[in-house]
Amino acid sequence: MPSAIGMTGANAARETVVGVCDFDGVLRGKHVMADDLSNGDKIVRFSEAVLAWDCSDRVIPASFTKKRPSAFGDADLRILSSTGRQVSNRRDLYLAEFAGVHESICPRGVLRKVLARASDIGYSCTAAFEFEFMLFKESAETAINKPFDQWTPLTHGPFGYSLTRTIANEELFDEILALCENASTPLSGLHFETGPGVIEASLHHCDALDAADRAVIFKSMIKSWAQTRGMTATFMAKVSEEWPGQSGHIHISMSADGKNAFYDSETRWSISETMGQFIGGQLKYMTDFCVLAAPNVNSYKRLVAGYWAPICPSWGVDNRSCAVRVIPGGPDAHHLEYRLSGADVNPYLALACALGSGILGIEEDADLPVPFVGDASEENERSVEPLPQHLLEATSRFARSQKAIDLFGDRFVEAFSCSRRWEWEAVQHRVTDFERQRYFEII
Repeated sequence: MPSAIGMTGANAARETVVGVCDFDGVLRGKHVMADDLSNGDKIVRFSEAVLAWDCSDRVIPASFTKKRPSAFGDADLRILSSTGRQVSNRRDLYLAEFAGVHESICPRGVLRKVLARASDIGYSCTAAFEFEFMLFKESAETAINKPFDQWTPLTHGPFGYSLTRTIANEELFDEILALCENASTPLSGLHFETGPGVIEASLHHCDALDAADRAVIFKSMIKSWAQTRGMTATFMAKVSEEWPGQSGHIHISMSADGKNAFYDSETRWSISETMGQFIGGQLKYMTDFCVLAAPNVNSYKRLVAGYWAPICPSWGVDNRSCAVRVIPGGPDAHHLEYRLSGADVNPYLALACALGSGILGIEEDADLPVPFVGDASEENERSVEPLPQHLLEATSRFARSQKAIDLFGDRFVEAFSCSRRWEWEAVQHRVTDFERQRYFEII
């Protein structure tokens, strides 16, 4: 059995890799030889094609390439010295972000823009991601070469919060915990979730930008680690219609003048006026910004009734059926959970969505509707507008949203919308096994 990556030998030579996040939330990068990246941010040249590829490396006809004198040249990449961490036996990883003309469409740059807007009105943000991912006892090669119904998950059937399975897989859990700790991406929780081979990891809360950095690194590390064990980890939002989807929930709190801006001991459920406005904004703009939290065709197969995922803009107090869940607590613990996003998100963009819509709510003094009690996915009498039903609808709403342009910038809205239309079109002309089984003989 291969040893866990993240364990460093005393005399191991260190190597350095640099990673930058594309629109799909995938870390792209390369080795950087003989450079000390630990002191001061450094600008290097890096292919702009990273922002023009889809997840299968096909070129997206993105808007920024049309406005450049030469397509797919080099762009400025800012290597972030503060992000260095150990990610394998011999390698350190430094995150980077696009600078210069591409900064406005860089996912990390978009989140920084939202956080700056929060700072301008007096707020700082703390966040933590939690991801559900599924482990299969299949390498990338075996998964390709046999049908899905023959893939073997790590465990069979649902057994959420199973101590039996946790103890039986003690070595596996120890490796994940050590990997994350060594990579400065500590976890606050790790357990089996319902569904075959499903594990949920809760990342520790921290400054919002750092939280998104950790989330991007975590997803990449888990996929790499699984391959060292001859397995495959997937963060797809919905792997099978027979199983629950995989979430990427975000826990959020805001501070002002050193105090929890969401907490007010004098109000019902301790919800401050600021928190009410923030949730009101999240609900108001959830349908327009939905594509940032549900960025793939597959994302919308998770957002269905009866599977612990929202189907409309909704909020409730400690209600897991809602899109926004208020988690009551004391001054140090009172916060909310944004439950729209799945495990397939780009963490920078999902957090920009969750925070940006809330910030708009504060700026606009948004109203807080009556909370949902009971299952928010059931039919209700409030006639709440449903979330977009598919990626094309969500993309169209985002592309024409003036508030999205105001918050995220016109170049980003144009380029990201173009990439999501491309993603939608990539799937539409595919003939699936389900269609053949359904129509071949009968129709």
